[in-house]
Amino acid sequence: MKEQDQYLSVIKFPAFVSITLIILSAVYFGFLYHALQEPGLSTSQTLIFGLLLLVLLVLVATWVATLMSTHIRLKARWMRLLSRWMLVHVYYPLARFLATVTFSSKNILIESYLNFSNETVLTDQREISNSSILALLPHCLQKEDCTVRIGTDIISCEECGGCDIAKIKQLVSQQKVDAAVATGGSLAKKLITERNPNVIVAVGCHRDMVDVVRDAWIYPIYAILDERVPGAKPEAKVNLASIEFAIKRFK
Repeated sequence: MKEQDQYLSVIKFPAFVSITLIILSAVYFGFLYHALQEPGLSTSQTLIFGLLLLVLLVLVATWVATLMSTHIRLKARWMRLLSRWMLVHVYYPLARFLATVTFSSKNILIESYLNFSNETVLTDQREISNSSILALLPHCLQKEDCTVRIGTDIISCEECGGCDIAKIKQLVSQQKVDAAVATGGSLAKKLITERNPNVIVAVGCHRDMVDVVRDAWIYPIYAILDERVPGAKPEAKVNLASIEFAIKRFK
């Protein structure tokens, strides 16, 4: 990754959300100023502007709390859940909208969003011993021409060393954590619901990671993007050190 792209993958999402909130605030106060030039606000106008101001204040206050949650663990559980819900259902769509109208790279925005989300998860799980950790893996990590096709469990992997599945199997065995393989977002959500872990270390492509983080937002999910080289073999690669770091960090 180029140095500029790496920088953007950290700062882009929070910057886009902040800019969008500033624009919304400017639009609101612009309309309010225009309305106040009239002899007086009607009851309906007063009610509308009051409700919009309340919504705007909630958006800004929750965003400030979410920014803080990357460094300081929010003490109240309801506040942590609200922050996570807003991050998934409000702030990500706001950032996506600004990225669309400014023709920005979708993948870099996703990387920035996942990096930001990971920081909140790391802070939220600080000094917490997670007894149940699930390593959620994509099926594309397995070698395409492997004669042993694994299902949702990597236990059937014969560890030939031809792909990253063998290394991950050894890692999860050594660390004594659960692991599951999903072929898509729907199966991933089903596996998460069935196993109900305390924290999830998930691996996948940009689209799958966003889907998993957003669909299973109530769970702390540490997302790791896989690596695909254009023109190379269809199976993906993953940085094993990133998985090991996350597992050890949450144990």
